[in-house]
Amino acid sequence: MIQLRDALSISINEEIELILASDCSGGIGNKPDDVVQVDHETVGYYSFRVAVMECLSAGARLMAVQLLNFTGDSVWDRYASGVRLGLSELNMNDIQLTGSSESNFNLNQSALGVTCIGMKIKERHQVSQLDLSYALIGIPLVGEEVLIHESSIAPLSLFHTCIQHPSIVDILPVGSKGVRHELSLLVGKPLKRGDVYSLHDLDKSSGPATSFIISYKKEEEENIRKLTDGHYQPLIVFDRNN
Repeated sequence: MIQLRDALSISINEEIELILASDCSGGIGNKPDDVVQVDHETVGYYSFRVAVMECLSAGARLMAVQLLNFTGDSVWDRYASGVRLGLSELNMNDIQLTGSSESNFNLNQSALGVTCIGMKIKERHQVSQLDLSYALIGIPLVGEEVLIHESSIAPLSLFHTCIQHPSIVDILPVGSKGVRHELSLLVGKPLKRGDVYSLHDLDKSSGPATSFIISYKKEEEENIRKLTDGHYQPLIVFDRNN
């Protein structure tokens, strides 16, 4: 399995480890000074989406979600509603949600932090990279693109389905550093221009994890295409040694 990137692993014992994954947003909301104008429920949903995808892709089982709200007491319920929407898509409605709000001072811009807490069994089956293929699921989007091209976003429920599929070996949400950066982590070496073929800009930000990368067993490509239902885009990694 790939090394953890944006998640913290804390060993509990020989078999179990604690996984912490976080995301934050600033200047996104409906205050006059916010850069991107959007409702707080949407902000809560996408901040949770990033954190939970990081947590689950590390192999963890989600246990709790923590919100750090700097926008004000009045928006807590709307942030929480966005998180609950994401939990519903994952069929995890029983997960506990807690956190805190800044109520002493009024900030000019909206700000939110989300942490997902999970537990993970340390051992995981290893598969040779020679037997793997790669794909981008969803399209990298950032800022207002997320609102305009919502149908191009990989569903959170699909991400969860891919995690559980026996033919998918590894999975990584794509963040602000783009597909090439995440794919380099997945294959275990830096990938330059010309090392990868894709129909999409490999360095474009994927914002709030609107897309994710999978590695899967080559012989299962047809099944993986059907599973991802129109969100599948091949990523062809060229072997320089051949």
